Amino acid sequence: MSEDSEKKPQVQAGTMGTFAGVFTPSFLTILGIILFMRLGYVVGSAGLMKALIIIALANAISVLTTFSLSAIATNMRVKGGGDYYLISRTLGIEFGGAIGIVLFLAQSVSVAFYCIGFGEAVSGIFGITSGLYAQVIAAGAISFLFVFSWLGADWATRFQYVVMAILFSAILSFMAGGFSQFHRALMSANLSGPGVPVNFWILFAIFFPAVTGFTQGVSMSGDLKDCLLYTSPSPRDRTRS
Repeated sequence: MSEDSEKKPQVQAGTMGTFAGVFTPSFLTILGIILFMRLGYVVGSAGLMKALIIIALANAISVLTTFSLSAIATNMRVKGGGDYYLISRTLGIEFGGAIGIVLFLAQSVSVAFYCIGFGEAVSGIFGITSGLYAQVIAAGAISFLFVFSWLGADWATRFQYVVMAILFSAILSFMAGGFSQFHRALMSANLSGPGVPVNFWILFAIFFPAVTGFTQGVSMSGDLKDCLLYTSPSPRDRTRS
């Protein structure tokens, strides 16, 4: 192979752009089970003011982490592996391997977590309180997702647009109901929590997983397009640096 062919940039065989590969999976994970099934408990237990502080603090941590992630990603050629790749190439393979195992387990548990929440929501819609029914629905959801994973990322990308449309409809429905049922006196009464307050940090721990959804976009690094493979600098560039 000639020297010119070795230095020629090669295009990564990815198919997803910024919207489909980064924004959409991150957005869908953020607007997930915590927001729809646990945020009401957080607000009811802490009161509106403390709930807003919890949301602001959690988002501040998420935004600072995103800034750090962007700074690292702009200094290297990011290949497949997402969080693990960035950590292993920044802190070393030892740290990357140790944290990568935890990330793998977290991703595996999160699938069951979201599917169980989906089963509880569906069983609640039909008025069935049996926990076994929710588990059966969750098992069916996992089987359905397994088929999409087997078919490839393109099929999952098409399906996530359907999920996004459903989420937007749910949010619009919530906002419409909130404006029509708004009462100033009720909101003032809910600014503070109940008589027996719940520990602030427990409520923060319950809500915090809702803001970690941006890592789903990072995990899609191996499927993104318009990325050039890293090429070693020439001797002249090394001299200038």
